[in-house]
Amino acid sequence: MLHIQIKDMPARAPKSADELAQCLKDAALQSQKIAIVGTNSKRLMAGPVSPDDAVISTAGIRSVLQYERDDLTISVGAGMLLKDLQALLRDHRQMIALDPPFSTQATIGGVIASNSSGPMRRAYGTARDLVIGMTFATVEGKLVKTGGMVVKNVAGLDMGKLMIGSFGTLAVITSVNLRVHSLPQQTRTFLFTFADLESAIEKRNEILKSVLQPMAIDLITPAAAARLGARGYVLAVRAGGSRAVLNRYASALPNCEQLVDREETDFWHSIREFTPEFLNRQRGGIVLRISAKLSELGRLLRLVSGPSIARAGSGVTYVYMSSWQGVPAIWNAARERGWGAVVEFAPDELRTSKELWLEASPDRWTGTFAIMRKVKQMFDPQNLLNRSRLYGRI
Repeated sequence: MLHIQIKDMPARAPKSADELAQCLKDAALQSQKIAIVGTNSKRLMAGPVSPDDAVISTAGIRSVLQYERDDLTISVGAGMLLKDLQALLRDHRQMIALDPPFSTQATIGGVIASNSSGPMRRAYGTARDLVIGMTFATVEGKLVKTGGMVVKNVAGLDMGKLMIGSFGTLAVITSVNLRVHSLPQQTRTFLFTFADLESAIEKRNEILKSVLQPMAIDLITPAAAARLGARGYVLAVRAGGSRAVLNRYASALPNCEQLVDREETDFWHSIREFTPEFLNRQRGGIVLRISAKLSELGRLLRLVSGPSIARAGSGVTYVYMSSWQGVPAIWNAARERGWGAVVEFAPDELRTSKELWLEASPDRWTGTFAIMRKVKQMFDPQNLLNRSRLYGRI
């Protein structure tokens, strides 16, 4: 979530969900425009940041509320850092199966509110697949609970799912109930390098048609691979399981480089954190997220000359651009081909003047936004919360 200071006004950091709800109510009664903050990591993400009168932080709500190790569930405050939660679970050989960018800075609330994910989405899905319940606060000062602490319990989850990816425009997530996964016994990464895109796509197709079920399968273009010390197109396949399982992967995936232990951890850290490192280097940088059919990946990557990293098993590609000049060509291709296209990160001046979201299925997206606007009107009729942060639409 974003962090801003308005008129040198320090953020209020409530220590409980009840206190945060009261802060929201107090600000709303004065018709103050409210920014919800966490750490700074999503400051350049999604819609433009509008001027606000009150800043309320979730950072003080960071405790573990309930942990059912054997039931594979945990409930935590929204201000808890993802890295701290992962460290706690690691002691029990468990994890939250999310590996988004900004992983050392992001709060759980920020990850869920932005629906951020990483390479592991191939095996485990996104936040929508891992959240089993939550509590959120409204500007009326009410706390609303949805879902539960049982993985199979779906009662009331629809409202909670609307909060996932809403960037705090509807209400403020104060706690999240999450599904927990066991850590793989071991992991191993298999790296294939190709001089041409067609060969990389062919290998990707071969793997997807096989019996293999990797944790991650990413395709890295030459411009991105160069930042990782590699050449050409790199297809990275990560597998998890017992030694016997990994040896079967090795038999099925010969003639490639294999990474284990620290070398493997460092490689996937570089992949996961490619976005923040790019934005640090390119202060005016733009990150596009393109969603396309797996069969369209080659067509998409042939349009791109700069760095790109594709979640090659799920159809999501991140394109990194130093200026807006190359965006229209990709945007037009996305419109023609029915791809979903999102300006995920960009400088403020671009986010206030450019279209940020192109939906692959316009009718479906129009319907979704109609629902979101109704919820916005119901929960925040004065339009006070994180205005325009949902890609300029809400």
